[in-house]
Amino acid sequence: KERGTVEKTGFIIFAGSPDGVMDEFHNPYAYNLFRLDTQGGHVTERITGHVLSGIEFPSINTTIDQITYNISSNFDPTTTPDGNILFSSTQANGSRAGGKGRVMLCVDNWDGAYPRPIYGNCEGEVGGASGRSQAKITSGDRRLVYVESPYMNWGVGQLASVSWDAPYNKTYERLTKDDGGLYRSPYPLPDDRMLVSYAERGDFGIYWFDFKNGKAGELVHNDPEWNDHQPAPIYVKYRPRWINTFTAGKNLGVTTVTYQPFDQVKVEGYPHSWATWICFDTTLTDIPVGPYPHQKAKDTKRGDVKAVRIVEGTQCVEPDASRFKVGAGSHLLGGCRSSSNSGTAFQQRRIIGYQYVEDDGSVVTSQTADTPYYIQNLDERGMAVQTALVWAYLRPYHGRICSGCHDGSYRGRAFQNQHAKALYNWWYDDR
Repeated sequence: KERGTVEKTGFIIFAGSPDGVMDEFHNPYAYNLFRLDTQGGHVTERITGHVLSGIEFPSINTTIDQITYNISSNFDPTTTPDGNILFSSTQANGSRAGGKGRVMLCVDNWDGAYPRPIYGNCEGEVGGASGRSQAKITSGDRRLVYVESPYMNWGVGQLASVSWDAPYNKTYERLTKDDGGLYRSPYPLPDDRMLVSYAERGDFGIYWFDFKNGKAGELVHNDPEWNDHQPAPIYVKYRPRWINTFTAGKNLGVTTVTYQPFDQVKVEGYPHSWATWICFDTTLTDIPVGPYPHQKAKDTKRGDVKAVRIVEGTQCVEPDASRFKVGAGSHLLGGCRSSSNSGTAFQQRRIIGYQYVEDDGSVVTSQTADTPYYIQNLDERGMAVQTALVWAYLRPYHGRICSGCHDGSYRGRAFQNQHAKALYNWWYDDR
């Protein structure tokens, strides 16, 4: 069918983990998000003008495409009012948070093209290494409400929130008081009420949340024989604005921020095609100097960063957990699971390559898509002066823009180096 004539329906976004996979915390799973097209790719065609390749199941007229690539886990997806996918993302790369790792709240486009952290990934943010899950956005004051747990693998805890429009420490608020109970499955409604699953001891029921007193209020339903979770009221929901990240139509091309030539895109077939990323200024950061992996080894200015090292993370597919000795690196800085290439972590790394950094601090490069990676800034001796501890990835034919390390555009400094030498040379240098 031609674009626009397919019966309109939505995607199904779900979290799944392949068999035999281990994450860094010795759990026998590592979830990622998948997009299920219930019309065999025609939903994507209706939005973009062409069918993006995926795993096709013609017998049931369904196409499935993996949209996130994280060595740890991505889970609890939900839709935001502006058409993004909001989810929890475990970040356990190296010795983060003393070897405990972090769970951040993250958003991404529906095609996986532009993941960006929202809250919980940075040193010093309220909540520390606690779990953050089951996030939802309220309608009136646009608060990001989520379950804050003492451990990453807990699905219950207390309710907390930050502003959706300004997710900083100063907007953090603990919603629940210390009443001894546990909460999960918050579900805000358009009238600013919120349903929640709550248990004082062991039996979870569905309650209206009392914002004024910070606790479960009026009981809605409680079956004493079952734990009641995940309330989903039926009401007229908002219609999200689809974020179209494709611009090249049916002739598989490039996006607005991908700097690849068309012929390269056509030669490199999905799912191992290439994509491009650019950083306008590798020295733009507010990370302090210090001895820990999330800190800088030394201060840098433009011209000090000579190259970047791009490191790939490979998923551990190992059904036999006894092959790895838990705690083998307990003597190392960062705790028992901090070693990057030993039995202390269910991940291995290998170098994708290096790229030259211009004297204005900018860098642009292409690499394989759908590959978990992180980058390191290198000085004139080839020593790492700063390491990114978040697993990044690129989708085929797409591009990513980095404005600096931990220095977002909302601070007014991120995109001042728009006329970056790396971008200019990428287009015009014929070497």
